[in-house]
Amino acid sequence: MKLLISFFLIIISFLASAQSNKNSQPLEILFIAAAHDYGAKPIEDFSYPINKALAFKPDAVFGENLSPEDYDALDRHWNKEAIDKRLAYLTKIGYPLPKHPQAFIARQYKLLRKYPYYHQERMKLAHALYLTHDFGNASYQFYLLDKLRPAFGAEEIAAFTQILGPVDSLKNVGFRRSNEYYNIFHPIAQSLKLDKIMPMDCQKYNTPWSAAWEKTDSLYKLFEKGIEADTNSADYKTYLRLNTENNELQRLLNKANQAGKSTAFLNTADWDKYTDFGNFYGNRYLFGLKNFPEEGVRDMLKYWTLRNEGMCQNIVDRARKIGAKRVVVGVGASHRELMVKLLKEMPGVTVYTLNEYQP
Repeated sequence: MKLLISFFLIIISFLASAQSNKNSQPLEILFIAAAHDYGAKPIEDFSYPINKALAFKPDAVFGENLSPEDYDALDRHWNKEAIDKRLAYLTKIGYPLPKHPQAFIARQYKLLRKYPYYHQERMKLAHALYLTHDFGNASYQFYLLDKLRPAFGAEEIAAFTQILGPVDSLKNVGFRRSNEYYNIFHPIAQSLKLDKIMPMDCQKYNTPWSAAWEKTDSLYKLFEKGIEADTNSADYKTYLRLNTENNELQRLLNKANQAGKSTAFLNTADWDKYTDFGNFYGNRYLFGLKNFPEEGVRDMLKYWTLRNEGMCQNIVDRARKIGAKRVVVGVGASHRELMVKLLKEMPGVTVYTLNEYQP
């Protein structure tokens, strides 16, 4: 009996040690901040971030998407009304979701690994992914189909219409050619022959964040009106100095956009400060000024930090779960400064920002 107990204790100790090692396994991250919209006709050719990502040779690419489980767990979502309309659009088309969708999705991935040009099977996969709320990976499949579309024959166009609607109607499910996924992260994943984009967003704090933002926005308008009424005050001079600096940063951003170097600029300290001004009403730079809504801004920062902490934890946990050693993280540029800081503080994690990384 003692021998049996000792055996089980050894097994438990071994499993605990293995889990501990997995939780602390080294992870390298190439962090790429990007714009959510580059416009209908981008000037940038996007080779700069794409080539760096491919040289990094990642095992996975993470995007600012929710996992289906995280989406389903939310009581509210900032974009729920639009998502519900998109789901209703696909449902109305009438193509049925398989009885066991997760098993079907797994089979489709396996099939497409072997036969990537089975376009109709990819259409079915995209349809099932969207209706099971894996919006990030449905979008990736829409991207692949969009790129393959010129090769479609009459039969494939008919199948597309039957499963997803008319071939030019993917905008009805939120597909956009102007965003960071279409222009940067989906091409990276496609070049690496990855099946999926890994989700990492965290929206658990959306409700209190929205409340804090709405409160602060209304109070800031009153603050702005009051401070601009007395242009001789010391507070106004501080406010004016901040606005002047903000305008200069806007000029630098415009210059980068015109030169086709938007993404490079979005990965700089200048951008971090510019977005800090804009997203948080001047942030700490205006703390202490009369009637400035400091409490509201601090609440915004609290929930913003919690969201970004959740995103970072998702990246690290999910990367380690699949055994990834190197990953590319693609995220809206306003997250850059805080997420890079948080990730660098996590044990076993090494972070390279886009501009500093040299292959």
